[in-house]
Amino acid sequence: MKKSIYLTGFLLLSLFSLSAQTLISGKVLDENKQALIGANVYIKGTVEGASTDTEGFFQFESTSNGEQVLVVSCLGYQTHEKKDLINNLKDLIIIMKQEELGLDEIVVTASTFSIGKSRTVKKMNALDVVLTGSSNGDIYGALQTLPGTQKVGEDGKLYVRGGETRESQTFIDGMHVLFPYTSTAQNTPVRSRFSPFLFKGINLSLGGYDSEYGQALSSVLPMETKDVASSTKFGVNASPLSIGGGGTYAWKKASVSANVNYTNKGLYSKVFPDDYQWKKDYRSLAGEVQIRSQLGRNSVHKLYLGVDRTAFIRTITDDLNNTPTRNFDLTRDNYYINSTFVTRTKNNYHLFFGTAYSYASNKYKNTNLVGDAFTDHESELHAKAKIEKSISKFYKLHGGLEAYLKNHSQTYEDNSSVLLMNNDLQRNLYAGYIDNQFKLKKYLYANASARLEYSELLNSWNLAPRLSLNYINNGFQASAIVGKYFQEQEDDVMFSNNDIGRQESCMHYILSGSYELGGTVLKVELYKKNYEGLGLLQNDAYSSSGYGNSKGIDAYLSSESSSLRMKYTLAYSYNDSKRLFKDYTIESAPLFSTKHNASLSLRYSIPALKAYAGLTYSYASGRPYNNPNKSGFINSKAPEYHSLDCNITFLLSKNVILYSSVTNVLGRKNVYGYTYSNTANAEGVYNRKPIVNSRKQFYYVGIFISLKSDSAYDVSSF
Repeated sequence: MKKSIYLTGFLLLSLFSLSAQTLISGKVLDENKQALIGANVYIKGTVEGASTDTEGFFQFESTSNGEQVLVVSCLGYQTHEKKDLINNLKDLIIIMKQEELGLDEIVVTASTFSIGKSRTVKKMNALDVVLTGSSNGDIYGALQTLPGTQKVGEDGKLYVRGGETRESQTFIDGMHVLFPYTSTAQNTPVRSRFSPFLFKGINLSLGGYDSEYGQALSSVLPMETKDVASSTKFGVNASPLSIGGGGTYAWKKASVSANVNYTNKGLYSKVFPDDYQWKKDYRSLAGEVQIRSQLGRNSVHKLYLGVDRTAFIRTITDDLNNTPTRNFDLTRDNYYINSTFVTRTKNNYHLFFGTAYSYASNKYKNTNLVGDAFTDHESELHAKAKIEKSISKFYKLHGGLEAYLKNHSQTYEDNSSVLLMNNDLQRNLYAGYIDNQFKLKKYLYANASARLEYSELLNSWNLAPRLSLNYINNGFQASAIVGKYFQEQEDDVMFSNNDIGRQESCMHYILSGSYELGGTVLKVELYKKNYEGLGLLQNDAYSSSGYGNSKGIDAYLSSESSSLRMKYTLAYSYNDSKRLFKDYTIESAPLFSTKHNASLSLRYSIPALKAYAGLTYSYASGRPYNNPNKSGFINSKAPEYHSLDCNITFLLSKNVILYSSVTNVLGRKNVYGYTYSNTANAEGVYNRKPIVNSRKQFYYVGIFISLKSDSAYDVSSF
């Protein structure tokens, strides 16, 4: 607790130099000279800006100088740009011209929450990731403050609306990422393998997503990488955990970026020890390269390569079952390559071609016994081609073909080198989809789509129809969505029974309403999900006869005050889910589910100090677990989850950034359930240990230095 107070105080009381400020001000009106509320006003290429108030007035301070471009945007109006000297951008009167939205301009936000400038009405940037108090600069950490997500703090992965983490799939530029998370020790939250600064758009779709995406029962996370970089920059970064560097070299129509980072928790663990014993501390080496090329006026090619190696040896003692102490040894190699080509023809056909390859090699020693060995190798090749065409103002066609070629092998040898497991599974899945968008009348839009999949392993076809109806008028949206989704059984099920027969499926029913006014967004959604074909273990054999349902409500409120320089988001979710799957004997709430989840995030900017501060409070009701000392199945609940997290970021100079964060400031011991002994003691009681994080708190202080004097170094060199 004292460490938290001292470190938080140090972060908040640091002194920084002031810089000159210019006041930007004016009023935004429509063609009838009526005030436009909630218009976005900002200096192009910066994060300096504000939203207009109830009288259409805006003002904010800027540290920019010279000639700048002031941008004003508002849904339903043409974007306005004004180029002038920064000192002349005051007391402006800006008249916005209205435009009737066609299908190309329509953005349906039902069941989608976003971070970054992408497909939503609300425009943000990657700072929303790193400045979310609980994120520690991690994409998945930031997303878990959104409604519909559920807190599973011991692994840190994404769980959405009562679905398992494997039901949420990640895509980069439309291409699948098989391994989006880093590797960690038990009860230590994972992180995203990708920096948020790599992306211009991060959209979490909680359900009802496009027919382009398949093999995900609960949600998809499509992320769009940035376009060709316009400037050259290089930098280095350092913290008690890691050291790294890299940069970007830009040409007129191309850029190459590279980044390397080495992490070793040895020094950190000496200062802030955790509950584990380490023979070799956690360490990883990661490198990234991205090449982006503008080929002519209408074509773009992007190539991304990411490689990382993770290793550690942790000493494990099982006090509950009195098993011999062993040194669990993990080495993991992870590779991901993504290549996409986008072009537009003279006839306005938008064409896309992409391939992505994921590969992970895992080697474990002393997994269950001293001297045993387990290997796990998994790969996936994803290929996709799609076409898009606006036939008229009232009809837009989108379709595509794709293939997933997967291979997964496992071996296990006991401490006598006897081969007890030798699994090999090859899955090839082929799919085609068609998506029809209609403008039925003013403000009323519809979507009718279908996805057809063929599983070579199961020799079966699946058809997934999806429908939506959307009313969109200025800042108000209302949507009704129904759709079917499929996903192959998890590998453990298929290893045991390749003749399981069918894929898992889920029907989504969603009613959504949202309203945006004056920088404030309110969104409420009702949903119901019906599961069929879940893998169920009965009489030591798996079948696809499992089932379940999940229903609930998500609410989201976000507001930004330019006068107070503050932004806040409030999210609440209620989820009621039950399943009969895996080794469940009766239909019960899954162990990862929580009925109530809430979060409050605040972000405050201090332009005079060039600083941002973030604060997040998170709450989740107790998770269910099974207590063998009681009768019944899944018969108990863990304590509630509470966490207060904060961060602060300073631009110390034009080319130096200091980022710092503290999780669980109050030092609460959050319990996610309990592990019980395999046998009862002499009194007939099963002893137990709580499932908790290896550390109550996590501290981070990092410095990022640009080697180019006229620009700051992003947290990622991209």
